[in-house]
Order: sequence, then C-alpha cells, then structure tokens
Amino acid sequence: MAACMTDRERFDPPLLRVAWVNRALLARDAFLAEARARVAAAGAPAERFASALAHGGVHLCGRPLLSHEIPEHVAADAWVRVHVFAREPETPPLPEPVVLLDRDGLVAVAKPAWWPTQGTRASRRLSLEAVLRERLACPSLRAVHRLDRETSGLALFARDAASAARAGRAFAAGGVTRRYLALASPAPQRETWRIEGWMERAADRARFRFAVREESGPARRWSATSFRLLRVSGSAALVEAWPETGRTHQVRVHLAASGAPILGDPVYGDPAAAARCMLHAASLRVAGVLASGALEAEAPLADDFARAARSAGVL
Repeated sequence: MAACMTDRERFDPPLLRVAWVNRALLARDAFLAEARARVAAAGAPAERFASALAHGGVHLCGRPLLSHEIPEHVAADAWVRVHVFAREPETPPLPEPVVLLDRDGLVAVAKPAWWPTQGTRASRRLSLEAVLRERLACPSLRAVHRLDRETSGLALFARDAASAARAGRAFAAGGVTRRYLALASPAPQRETWRIEGWMERAADRARFRFAVREESGPARRWSATSFRLLRVSGSAALVEAWPETGRTHQVRVHLAASGAPILGDPVYGDPAAAARCMLHAASLRVAGVLASGALEAEAPLADDFARAARSAGVL
C-alpha cells in the first residue's frame, strides 16, 4: 500500500487536531484516559494517541510534551491540544553528504526535501535538527533559519547559543545573501522582476498560508524578492530568486503573486503538478560570522528537483 502513496502522504500525512480545556484537576492516568477518549471520539484509532505521546504531539498550555513529561497532575483550566498523525509518517531519506561546512560553531547542511528543519506541532522527534544533534553529538545544536518541509537545499545550524546569536545578528542586519531555484508554471513573461509588499497571515481556517498586501498594517511585515528567468520550456520555467527579506513562505507567495506559482506547491499552486513544492535553497552567504570572514556555502541540486527540471526540459 505504501508503494501507492505519494511522497506527501508518506512523509507528511494529514493531522487530526483535538482541543479542549481541562475541567478539573486530574491525576496523570485520568488525564491520559480522557485525552485518549477525546481523540478516539474525534475519529482516530487508539494507536494514534500512543503515537502522539511518542512524538510530543500532546500540548499542555502551549508546551509540547513527550509521554514521560506528562505531569503527575494536570491543573484545572489547563488548555490541551493534541496533534495526531492520520497515519505514522515515514522517515525521509537522508543521503550523504549532509554536512557541507562545519566551522566556528556554524554548520551548513544540505537539507533533503520532506525533513522539517525543527520539530513541528505534531512531532518533536522527526526533524533534521534532532537527527543532527545525535549525528554530530551536539545536544545544543539549533537551527539559525528554517526551510519549509518540502524545500530542499542549504540550511544553517549553530552549535551553541553564542554562535546562534552571532548569526542572528548578521541576519537582522541584512548581512545575508540567499539564492533559490524554483520550477514554476506558467512561465513568467519577464526576464527579470521584483515583487515587494507587506506579508501577513491570510484568513484560511484549513491551511497555514500568507498573502502579500500593498499597504502596511499591524500584523504585516515588509518583504521583497528579486527574480531572474533562467530557462523556459513550454509552460515550465526555471527561475532564480534572491529574497531580500526572510518571511515565511516568501518565495512561494511572491512567485504566486507573479502569476508563476511553484510546481507542486500544495498551498499556492497545484499540488498535483509535481511530487513536492519544487523549491531549492541553492546558496547562502552570511557576512562576518566566521573567523575568516563571511560564511559561503552551496547546496547541490536535490536529485528529485534535478529529475523534475530535466523532465520539464529546463535543465
């Protein structure tokens, strides 16, 4: 059956979310029994609640907890959120080499698609950060910036708080140059262009998504991306993106606003057009964070991105 599933179904199965407010002080076992019953009443099989406990998908007052972290008593009025996978996610492949650069407390990594950069609401265990902490024997490792789950390419981690702060200051000061590659369709009508505007969370109860607006507002943040058309074949295009700011979903939102959404984008485009959102973080330059000066690294094209680009005739 797994062979018939798409990669999205295998690695990023749908979530069931169950929320309530605890009515009275409950002992740990009583709380778990009630939580199990509520999840079952929402339509999830019994083993799905056990999976949520194992992944850290049970949240008490906003804090995700693994099974052994559930307290002996849960207070009245504590608000509870349980994030349950509809089926157990498969662990995505992690081909070598993963680490591209490891110097002066900073680690540049070639992130494969389908790996969350950090833990998610549904799983604290299934993330590239968690795997790298074990692989590098560095429990304090933390992500400096995030890539979306389906995005492949260069991600940056710090080995300690001081290195993370140093990189964070460089990002905040604008000392960062990012280059992305995207497969888009329909092909843009311009060779070069720039999208700018105020990004905000879009009203959508079903999905986590953003939109770009012309005017500022209390919950809106400025964003800008420059684009260059590299190659066109039929309705498909290979596009280079240079984001000047680092907003969530920025390149995806800006390409969709250009009339050229990314192939396979499940939120801003056609999820059936490709096996995943065909976006690749190709290179990163961060000024002044290494003893020798700037950190510069490039991530080779992910195999699935290269296959899709060749199939579309743009590589």
